[in-house]
Amino acid sequence: MSLPDVQTLERPQHPDTDPNSVPVALSGATLPRQRTVAEASARATAEPDAAVSEPAAPPTQPRVPRWISGLSPRRVVVGVLAVAVLIASAVAGTLVALSKSVTLVVDGQRQQISTMSDTVAGALESAGIVVGQHDSLAPAADQPITDGTAVTLNRGRLVTLTIDGTTIELWTTARTVDEALAELGQDPRSLTLSADRSREIPVDGLALTAATLHTVTITDGAGTARGVVSPAATVADLLAGQGIRLGALDTVTPALSTPVTDGTAVSITRTVLATVVENQPVPQPADVTTEDPNLDRGTTTVVTQGSGGTASVTYRVVTVNGVQTEKTLVSQAVAVAPVATQISVGTKTTLTWVGDQVFFNDTEFGVNWDGLAMCESTHNPKAVNGNPSAGLPTYGLFQFDLPTWASVGGSGNPIDATPEEQIMRAKLLYQSRGLEPWACRYAA
Repeated sequence: MSLPDVQTLERPQHPDTDPNSVPVALSGATLPRQRTVAEASARATAEPDAAVSEPAAPPTQPRVPRWISGLSPRRVVVGVLAVAVLIASAVAGTLVALSKSVTLVVDGQRQQISTMSDTVAGALESAGIVVGQHDSLAPAADQPITDGTAVTLNRGRLVTLTIDGTTIELWTTARTVDEALAELGQDPRSLTLSADRSREIPVDGLALTAATLHTVTITDGAGTARGVVSPAATVADLLAGQGIRLGALDTVTPALSTPVTDGTAVSITRTVLATVVENQPVPQPADVTTEDPNLDRGTTTVVTQGSGGTASVTYRVVTVNGVQTEKTLVSQAVAVAPVATQISVGTKTTLTWVGDQVFFNDTEFGVNWDGLAMCESTHNPKAVNGNPSAGLPTYGLFQFDLPTWASVGGSGNPIDATPEEQIMRAKLLYQSRGLEPWACRYAA
């Protein structure tokens, strides 16, 4: 701000000027010259009456020099104001010179303050900030500050951490859970926490619970081993955390109360006891034969066709990890009874036995079967021609070779069959080939 010019005040010339008055000096004013002693004596000689007869002014109030009283009131006020402004400017300049700009960083938040204090403590007090016992302050409270000083204050926070049941208390200036755990020497990746790792810690503190993570393997029954990362303290906690339930007969290695550590291998043996009911076949009984006098000898009839049955069998079965290790019969009951084949064997015969010879008395198909048997075997059902003139050996009443006997359904050797079967097979052969197969066909 520019100040108003102060004018030079000249003393007015006045014949009544008091020679004893004291001149007042104003800035920029020219003061009147004082008289010498000689000048004063000369004036007294020239004006004797004035020196003798002029009485002194009574000292009732201070006298204002007439050279000031001659000024206008406006000019006096302007002068006074100018002097006041000069004084205020000087004071303000002094205050500005003493004030300092300080940067406060409180828990990472910056703010600018102005202070007249010379120390960190004074600057904080100016900002209304109180430093707690567990806070971190730099520079220290008693350190001096200058314009531009930066003061960093990190608030202390109480973190109560319970790891695997053990509680630790820590005063820290860390502002996140991650940072606090790092101060405690804990790797957050090896813990499961009750709060997010990036969570900010309030100034009034935070309580955390944590459990150590372990890398283990679990083999459940016949399954393959699988790796698991778990905060479980015991094997029982591990299985519960994985949703694995045990049956009444299942076993676990190591025991459920075993503490879990890195590398623990848990194996579950699954044992199942079950009652199993099976339907099993029952073999068909042996055939039952009954003689029937109404059937020709050598013939049979199936009266009832047999069949196998079914039994309901109950077992107690034990399986271990899916493999059957024990099967015990508990009970069984026939569900479907087996049935034997009922066969009627004919005993009726028209044969006539004379010693070892057999006579059929049969001319079916217009064939003299007794004449043919006489020529071929002399009625001997056991006859054997081991050296025929041509072909294979022949056997029985009608001298069958074995291939021809088999071709009409015979089995084994004809001499082992009854005379009734032998004539029955001969009739079958006749029906397919006539008398051509027999050399004694002329006898028929």
